[in-house]
Amino acid sequence: MKKILTILALISTLFAAETTDFNDIDEEDIPKVLSIIKDGTKDNLPIMLDDYTTLFDIVALQNVIEYRNRIDSNNEHLKKLLKENKQALIETTYENNRNYLCGDSEIRYLLQKGATFVYVFFDLNNKELFKFSVQNKDCK
Repeated sequence: MKKILTILALISTLFAAETTDFNDIDEEDIPKVLSIIKDGTKDNLPIMLDDYTTLFDIVALQNVIEYRNRIDSNNEHLKKLLKENKQALIETTYENNRNYLCGDSEIRYLLQKGATFVYVFFDLNNKELFKFSVQNKDCK
């Protein structure tokens, strides 16, 4: 997961270099920035994020960027976790992503300007297992 988030930070930094000042980005620029992030990431898909998770698609619409991940639902450890403690998995995944997004200054700036990051997790049969979003209000 850190690999993809690092890519996001680099792309957003590249976009910032194209402008005179990163702080000049307005709310109406967010769709363009998210589209740049999407295009730069999509070229490298699929990306293995960890032993169980693969980022297989990314979509950007308006102020929302959605990361679509596939979880190896055939893995015995994950099967058990999804069955017995799915909420803990969701909470941990959410907290890890929220902490990263809120802690990165460029991404935090995008959040402050209205960007929303959505993460959707599917099983190997493309059944949605869970999803969550991170917005500026989630950063404490």
